[in-house]
Amino acid sequence: MTIRPLKQVDQDAAAGEDPTFPSALGKDDQLLRSLDISKSTSKPLPTLPRISLSVFLKNVPKSAIKTKLPRPQQRIERTDQLVYCNSLLLQESHALSSSEQEPTLDKDELAWLTEIKNDPMERDRLQWLATRMVEAFVQDTIKDTNRIVEIVALGPILEKESYRKLLSSLITGFEESPLMDTNLLQGLVQLAQSSSPGHLVSDDLVKILSILRIRLQGTHQQSTEHPYYLTLAISRVLDVMADHKIQDLDRVLEHEPLSGVLSGLKGSTDPYLMYQACYAFQALQYVPNNETVLQAVLRHSRGVVDGVVKITALGKLDLGSVLEGLGNLQDALGNIIGVAGTVYEGTSSLMESGQGVMESLKERYGAGQKRPWYAAIRAAYALAEAGQLKDLNCLICEAPCRRDPLFQWGICQLLGEVAIDLIWSATSRQQANELLGRLYKNDPEWGRDESVKAWMLTIIDKVGSIADQEVAANALALKQELSSGDTPATRHPYPLRSRLPIPATSPILAKVQDIPYLEYELYKLRLQRLQEYDERAIYVLPEAKPSLLAKDDELFPLLEKVLEFLASDCQVMLILGDSGSGKSTFNRYLEHLLWKEYKRGGPIPLFINLPAIDEPQNNMVDKQLQFLNFDEDQIMELKLHRQLILICDGYDESQQLVNLHRTNSLNQTGQWDTKMVISCRSQYLGRSYQDRFKPQPTDRYKSTPQRVFQEAVIAPFSEEQIEDYIEQYVPLEPRTWSTEDYMDKLTTIPNLMDLVTNPFLLLLALEALPDVTKGNQDLSTIKIVRIQLYDTFVNHWLNVNNRRLQSNPLSKQDYDMLGMLEDAGFEAMGVDYCTRLASAMFEKLNGKAVVQYLHLKDKTTWKVEYFGPDPEVRLLREASPVTRSGTHFQFLHRSMLEYFFSCTVVRSSTSVPVDECAPQSTPDSSDVQSLDPMCPLFTRNLLDEPPVIQFLSERVQENPIFKGQLLEVVERTKSDVSLGTAAANAISILVRAGVTFHRHDFRGIRIPGADLSGGQFDSALFQGADLRGANLGMSWLRKADFSNALMEGVRFGELPYLEEDDDAWSCCYSPDGRMLAVGQRRGAISLYDISTWKKIRSLLGHDGDIEFLAFSPDSRWLVSGSEDKAVRVWDCSSGDPLATMNGHTRNVLSVEFSPCGKKVASASLDKSVRLWDSVTGEPLFVLEGHKGAVNSVKFTPDGRRLVSCGDDKTIRFWDVETGAPGDVWELDLGPVVCLDISPDGHQLVSGHHDGTLRLWSTASGSAGLDLHGHTNAVVRALFSADGQRIASASSDSTVKIWDVSSGVLVSEFNGNNSLVDISFSSNGQHLASTDGSREVRLWDASSSGCSLGQRGHSHFVRTVAYLPTGQFIWSGSMDKSVLEWDARTGTVGSAHALPIEFVYSIAFSPNTKHTAVAHGDESIQLWDLGTGELGPALEGHTGIVVRLIFSPCGKWIASASKDKTVRLWEPESTEQGHVLANMDCGTFSNCTVTFSPIGQQLAAGDVDGTVNIFDTQSKTLFRTTTLEGERISALAYSPNGQELAIGANGLLFFWDLQSKEPDLKLEVDPSGTDCIAYSPCGRWIACGSYGNTVQLCGRYSSGMGAECVVAVVDGFLGLVTDIAWNPVEPLEFVTSSNDRSVRVWRISKSNDSDGVVSVDLIWGSDIGMLGTFGMILEGVTGLDATNRKLLLQRDAVDDTLTSKANEAEVGSSCD
Repeated sequence: MTIRPLKQVDQDAAAGEDPTFPSALGKDDQLLRSLDISKSTSKPLPTLPRISLSVFLKNVPKSAIKTKLPRPQQRIERTDQLVYCNSLLLQESHALSSSEQEPTLDKDELAWLTEIKNDPMERDRLQWLATRMVEAFVQDTIKDTNRIVEIVALGPILEKESYRKLLSSLITGFEESPLMDTNLLQGLVQLAQSSSPGHLVSDDLVKILSILRIRLQGTHQQSTEHPYYLTLAISRVLDVMADHKIQDLDRVLEHEPLSGVLSGLKGSTDPYLMYQACYAFQALQYVPNNETVLQAVLRHSRGVVDGVVKITALGKLDLGSVLEGLGNLQDALGNIIGVAGTVYEGTSSLMESGQGVMESLKERYGAGQKRPWYAAIRAAYALAEAGQLKDLNCLICEAPCRRDPLFQWGICQLLGEVAIDLIWSATSRQQANELLGRLYKNDPEWGRDESVKAWMLTIIDKVGSIADQEVAANALALKQELSSGDTPATRHPYPLRSRLPIPATSPILAKVQDIPYLEYELYKLRLQRLQEYDERAIYVLPEAKPSLLAKDDELFPLLEKVLEFLASDCQVMLILGDSGSGKSTFNRYLEHLLWKEYKRGGPIPLFINLPAIDEPQNNMVDKQLQFLNFDEDQIMELKLHRQLILICDGYDESQQLVNLHRTNSLNQTGQWDTKMVISCRSQYLGRSYQDRFKPQPTDRYKSTPQRVFQEAVIAPFSEEQIEDYIEQYVPLEPRTWSTEDYMDKLTTIPNLMDLVTNPFLLLLALEALPDVTKGNQDLSTIKIVRIQLYDTFVNHWLNVNNRRLQSNPLSKQDYDMLGMLEDAGFEAMGVDYCTRLASAMFEKLNGKAVVQYLHLKDKTTWKVEYFGPDPEVRLLREASPVTRSGTHFQFLHRSMLEYFFSCTVVRSSTSVPVDECAPQSTPDSSDVQSLDPMCPLFTRNLLDEPPVIQFLSERVQENPIFKGQLLEVVERTKSDVSLGTAAANAISILVRAGVTFHRHDFRGIRIPGADLSGGQFDSALFQGADLRGANLGMSWLRKADFSNALMEGVRFGELPYLEEDDDAWSCCYSPDGRMLAVGQRRGAISLYDISTWKKIRSLLGHDGDIEFLAFSPDSRWLVSGSEDKAVRVWDCSSGDPLATMNGHTRNVLSVEFSPCGKKVASASLDKSVRLWDSVTGEPLFVLEGHKGAVNSVKFTPDGRRLVSCGDDKTIRFWDVETGAPGDVWELDLGPVVCLDISPDGHQLVSGHHDGTLRLWSTASGSAGLDLHGHTNAVVRALFSADGQRIASASSDSTVKIWDVSSGVLVSEFNGNNSLVDISFSSNGQHLASTDGSREVRLWDASSSGCSLGQRGHSHFVRTVAYLPTGQFIWSGSMDKSVLEWDARTGTVGSAHALPIEFVYSIAFSPNTKHTAVAHGDESIQLWDLGTGELGPALEGHTGIVVRLIFSPCGKWIASASKDKTVRLWEPESTEQGHVLANMDCGTFSNCTVTFSPIGQQLAAGDVDGTVNIFDTQSKTLFRTTTLEGERISALAYSPNGQELAIGANGLLFFWDLQSKEPDLKLEVDPSGTDCIAYSPCGRWIACGSYGNTVQLCGRYSSGMGAECVVAVVDGFLGLVTDIAWNPVEPLEFVTSSNDRSVRVWRISKSNDSDGVVSVDLIWGSDIGMLGTFGMILEGVTGLDATNRKLLLQRDAVDDTLTSKANEAEVGSSCD
């Protein structure tokens, strides 16, 4: 038994306990209390004599292994030395945490501890060695005696994880060993006895006890050797349990069986075995219990005050309390702890009856009685372990039960164990032996039992055989002294030891010592990295959003998200952000934070600057560690045993295109265990960029998609973050400006605050602002763009560093060179140096951001020109924004490299100085110099460098000369074929700069591979142009002429749609990937062969809309659910109906085949789910429980359950075999519109009315990720076949694709109308969607869909208005935003988010001070655009308000509602609006009201043809007319108020208000008119139609009857919702449309005699959709059939004749 201090368990515990357990364990003492305790005898106990047997004359320090102490970092030679060192460290730690310190350390130990305190890594190394020894032992298949002895010695010093790992190994080893290994057995018990507090739990001991019991039960019929060892082990384990209040020992399962096994030893003749069995049985009586044995003793003494045991000042047991407690305990046996059965007569009964130990044991063996001798022995062991040998001596002499032979037997064993244990001093061991002799010779009570005497001699004989010659000699002399003729015979059946010997050899330690200790190297690295981090650096915690396409209001703290990632099972987190957004700053801050919190053995943060690593796709981690001076052995050790947190910075800067996680085989078997945080610029990414970062699943065969990837996009700074940044910036250097000064300039200079939401640009702006604003009185006139900040910053940087060089002490050579540089223009020379360096880095290193320069190696290379020792080079380098780290050089920021590289293009020819802050005019051709043909525009494909393209596009916006140069390059390709690359670069830059090319002449240009995506090319001429490989995705190509153009490989980003005979309502791909089924509105179903996209079959039989379609798993059958309440199953090969299932009483909304195909489930508006036999059509179950419409039903992949969802906000589960209801999930997201289950059945996705999708665990019902992005109801959501993605369709007209593992929005596609259904193809490459029109759209699911940088509105634009100056336009949209546009350029200025849930109609007051918004709660909300504050809500309507309009005077608001009323409101009043009329407003678009020019009249149109005119002052009706058979859809007053234009059923009526009724009508678009607007001069009338056109009517005389349609503006992709004329430019008007567009048009009239009027597009917002109306394709070559079909579907034409005929027809309409 290991002799160590007892652990304090409870406040009422003694100063120490048996070392076997750290804390009280167990449940309760019910088992103990259930035992019937017998009463003590009435016979008084005899008074015991006090015998003087004092041998232990003093208490000594507790026993401990002691060896020579090593020096710090010295090799540890022996395991006992390692134990000694760690024990001292633990002792010190315990002393520091306790108010009382035991002065047991000698001066050498104290000196060693002092030395170790100064070397924390040595402390870690000592514990690390112990930990690694455990790992080595566990992994080693050889576990011989030497290794067991060595490893068990570590027990008291191990940390919890290592301790439990070792304990588990020993338990398993013993349990699985076919032969009993006694050393392994004792090692297991010794380890349990030596645990530190908190390391063991009760289950450990219960398991060990169970294993020992089972082994004993199988061996006790054999020889007594193994039963003895097992019984001894059981005794020791029970001691541990008894001393620590174990309460978890089950009476039936463990207690009674063990009692039975111990009882089975009753017949043994071996006294040693019998004693151990009896001892074990006694210990068993104290398990389970709610107090330790020692507590039971002390509880009966006066040493307990208020329930607290008396403990001496140094944590020792109080001997007086122990003796008093033992005496009182013995007296109280009958009343307190007696046990049912034979009456226990006290310790005297044994002596008086003359029975010996054997007879006593056999007579009362197993009687279930608690004996005081056991408690006394436990107290004796406790005293010995505490070093209280003098107190032990007293206890032996004075214990009340000292006459009991069993007490004597136990004390003799204890003394023998002390005598042979080398952990005790030689003096203590001699004294233990001597005390045995004195008891034998001088104590008459100790020799009355022959077996005790025999046992004492046996022990002394054993001591005589130990290796310590001095102690052994004394023992042999004592034995000889005691021997006589009647001396009992001695036996040596078993070894006498309480613990395994101190290990003589250390094979495990020797092996571990050869493993490199890395913590010291990591400690040095940690210090180095912490010192390198600049604590003074400005740092503002960034916010982020979940994906590139996520909304800007979905923000979260980036650091919190990254820390969550590090604590999760995910492997890779991608951090995206624009250039300068703070990715590198965050990465360095993260590394700093992780190093500060680093704990020994924990994950190691490793910052990797990817551009500085040569070929990081291979051995990236090894290369970085080698750079940090780790050797191969250390790297291998880290690889095998440690986890790294890789912080990989600059993926884009390293020019990577591969997945570094996969190419480095991270987290694969035998490879690096890592968590990767990797950053990349958003601009660097293309389609399917996530594949570059997603790790390979560790389990390739696991069907469940492992969530191993996350993503975050750093958001722009908010105003609060900007101010926080400035507050940190100002104190860094002496400055004349305060934070308030900087904030004032940022907010006053137009658009500057939007620009500096980028942290790096903010820094540039702060540096540049003092120079930019110097001498400018009116800051509101200053115009600053991003590239100007770079220009100003660079000049400022060079100027400051020039002054610094001048103030520094320089050599004469350097001083002379500095003078020459200043003569040449220091700033210009610095810019030239940086520009040349950037050009060389792109040319030589392909744009890699880091250059390594070693002079001796590189002095003959190109690098010497920029980094060599030449004074000119050195001075320019030191003054430039170039940083140095050792031998590595790089620009201050990656964007600086790209900025200077862009300068190689711009500065190659521009010699005319430009005032960057002054307005620029378009240069004459004479101002334009040709660009240098050697610059990168001509020699490099710049499309591979999007940031460079961006810089150049910004240069275009502020430098008209450069714009002219680029246009010249494009123009020159008409005659110079060699300029194709340059021209492709040039026009791509111009398009990215937002240059519009409406009506531009591009005939014959050569721009192969150009990126024209999102470009504006209305009516442009591309005849004969070389466009091979060009990207025209999402471009506006209305009426552009591509005749004879080369178009091989041109990309448009979309696929042709399918056109049905009727409105398409539902769709479904077959599982085999061969068919697509489309359900139509009136009951027909079409089947398409997707290899040819030909319709192969029509299925007829339903009488209503096809609500849902689903194929059988084998694709042979199709099931349909319909508005006609029926479910039908069809044979796909023949088209025949196989079964019709009737039973539902309302629309069938969802149908599904079971995985086996034998069953069909259906869900209905009738609140039920039904299950059918798919072959016979027979009903199987009607599943009722939903309280509203059931919108969707799905089978789980195993086919055992159905899952349904409905308007009652629940998801319900059903048993397929029994129909029994299962779990019901009540959701807080409102009605559940749709759901789907992942292919593996582990996840469920639900779609909701508010646009939210939520992932769920099907096993637990717990919510997972919420997917936000839709602005309206999600009508369908489904998993891809591989379970990796989710596609969702919404009423907001978009289809979105999400990554399941991260919740990131991957792609988005814009439709024309509210979506109804979608379906994934089986291979996941395509999506089909229906929107209630006749078109079935087909999408490339692998593309990114809409433009990531899409500007403008994302939903229907309901209204537009010019400001009175004509310079700006306001637009209001159902995307809940109001945007301000520059009327000349189309640039978006301010944007305002409407604080409401849903927008139906928007109106602006004439001065745009107020906006009125109608939304879903039937009220009208006023909103102040200037302040952003909500005004009063106008309430009174009882239906949705569908039309709003302000009076021109701003005094009134008129509203029309679905409650069939028109109301007049005063904006400043909250009273209910006056009801002017009850009118049938019909559908959403057929209700109209308009004010007269000065607001004194209000006209309202009814669907029955009635037009009423009201007086707004009196609110009375004073004029009315009715157009019989017409449906009024639009009204407008002429500018003079004397005429009212009325739109009705494709006709435009003109009502001269002086007459009774309209007397003129004009045929316009037959589809009908939605809006009408007069030009300010009254000459032009524009009508927006339901046919997606604007009809322009002209008036050529003042008399009536001269009106005609003079032009048709077509090509809109949705309804034209509003038209407004520019109040200053009378020939310009703006339109809004349901295609999300805002467009400005200008009327022009040819000078020819025919007087043809045309309407030209000035600018239009990017709508993220391809527009090809009237695009001419005559004679094009290389255009593939798929793209040709797509363009023709989008109203492109094959020849010019069609277009010319249309123009002639329009022109003749005025004749």
